[in-house]
Amino acid sequence: MLTPAELARDPSPLTRRVTVDGVEVVVRALRPDEGDALTAFVAGLSGTSRRFWHGDTDDAAAAGDWIEAIGRYDKLRLVAEHGGHLAGVADLSFSLPDGYEITRYASYGHPLDPARTVRFGPCVADAWQGRGLAAALLPPAWDAARLFGRDRVVLFGGVHAANQRARRFYRRHGFVEVGAFDDCVDMVLRLPSEGEAQP
Repeated sequence: MLTPAELARDPSPLTRRVTVDGVEVVVRALRPDEGDALTAFVAGLSGTSRRFWHGDTDDAAAAGDWIEAIGRYDKLRLVAEHGGHLAGVADLSFSLPDGYEITRYASYGHPLDPARTVRFGPCVADAWQGRGLAAALLPPAWDAARLFGRDRVVLFGGVHAANQRARRFYRRHGFVEVGAFDDCVDMVLRLPSEGEAQP
């Protein structure tokens, strides 16, 4: 099984070329030299996109934290790149700290196995929304989860209850709503094994 540090040294196992709305996009691990590109990506998000993703953060500080974490901790960040710009990112976290998802899901009667579960948080640049990029990010992200021995995916911090578009998207791609907290909904996906049809 790979580690984040090994993927930081050699990201090729997760590099994919996908076609989105007739355009080729490269999906791969975030690189240490992409602080400026990541800052520009975060700065370019609309207020709505920012609110539904990571909230009101300092763009350069957030990008710097992500760059600093490459190959360390429990994080893996995939990016979708086109023409030298980042069109989307996917945040994968391979730990389930107490008091968050693991506690919430247990309260719903849907306990999570930390050794089999990954938290997932995608974000697509506003100019790419509605063009199929979010769906194109899923197979590479699920390949990454499988590389780490995970077969369950939960949404990082849930999805905002008011974000009906996102909830429909996740349901269409196999996620099931299992509970609600504050103004968010928790959803889980069982990853099919290689060659198995998506439920």
